[in-house]
Amino acid sequence: MQLTAEKQFIDQIQSMRDRIFRVTKRILISKEEAEDATQEVIIKLWNMDQEKRSSFKNIEAYSITMAKNYCLDRLKSKQAQVLTLNEQLSTRQSNSLIKQIQASDEMSWVAKIIDALPEKERLIIQLREIEQYDFDQIASLLEIPEGTVRVYLSRTRKKIKKQFLEIQEHGI
Repeated sequence: MQLTAEKQFIDQIQSMRDRIFRVTKRILISKEEAEDATQEVIIKLWNMDQEKRSSFKNIEAYSITMAKNYCLDRLKSKQAQVLTLNEQLSTRQSNSLIKQIQASDEMSWVAKIIDALPEKERLIIQLREIEQYDFDQIASLLEIPEGTVRVYLSRTRKKIKKQFLEIQEHGI
């Protein structure tokens, strides 16, 4: 029975590992620190009593919350290393080099704008737009009302759009 529970836990963790990593990466920026944080969260979950783990309604939500809190503690205890934004750029397939460079530049600016957001706004954008969480899941994770999540998301999207358009119009 113990082996079955461990196998089931490993299967659960494997399915959640990427999401945990993306959340930690968004908060900590550095790939290396995000990998360390992801590993720490998984180790904490592994060391947790199996009975306690099975008592959670949603182990994924619990692990994401655990990851978020771990990252916030880490940021408070020391400044996270900020690596180049090249890690954050997604590669787009394009016919021309000019379009590729332009798309890369735009992604870079959006990433910089998002990284400069206050932490709560940055986390809400990450959870909704990248992780595709529902509003109620985000509200539960951040322990704020669902309406507040919607307001934050709307204001943050407008803020990102405004800053991006200013960059396009005026250049920086």
